[in-house]
Amino acid sequence: MSTSANRFTEYYGKFEKMQSWIVNDLTKATIKAQTNLLVGMRVFNYFEILGGFCPTKGSQMKDRFNFVFEQLLPKPYKAVFDELDRITNKGAYDCLRCGMTHEYLVKTYTLKKTTSSIDFTVCGVNDETGFLLNVLTKDCGLELLELEKGKYHLPVYNPRLIHDLNIAFKALKKKLIDDETGYRDKFVARCKD
Repeated sequence: MSTSANRFTEYYGKFEKMQSWIVNDLTKATIKAQTNLLVGMRVFNYFEILGGFCPTKGSQMKDRFNFVFEQLLPKPYKAVFDELDRITNKGAYDCLRCGMTHEYLVKTYTLKKTTSSIDFTVCGVNDETGFLLNVLTKDCGLELLELEKGKYHLPVYNPRLIHDLNIAFKALKKKLIDDETGYRDKFVARCKD
């Protein structure tokens, strides 16, 4: 086996451990500690981190985050992503990742001609049954609801969001195993950093 292949195998094994730790830790924090806001914030940060292992069009954090929404998450996320881009001046990255991390989700956006507001609810659960029910009954960990003109509500369903973060990890791992163009090289380069 070549040095390059050995390096990929080593990094891939560590990447799988990282995935397992992240998903298990988020699940425990949701069910046992009920740290809803912190879990939601961490998931959006992990989207950005996961995108750092991918061959994105740009090198900015926003590009990494956007890549996960566009290429690795299940399709319903793309609709929410596109709608947030449409109604805000700064897009889903600013609203979700930066909003959650720096402003604890409450943001008001100036649209092209008017002011729009988005409020959030971060939804957790009390037990494993609630976790499973949330995953089974929600198609997406995000839902953008227009309550009235210019007034939006965005529930964040942590159990489904965690489940879909795991799906995004699996989607990237499939691209790495299939050796899709650019994926392994970017992955190995990122792991060396």
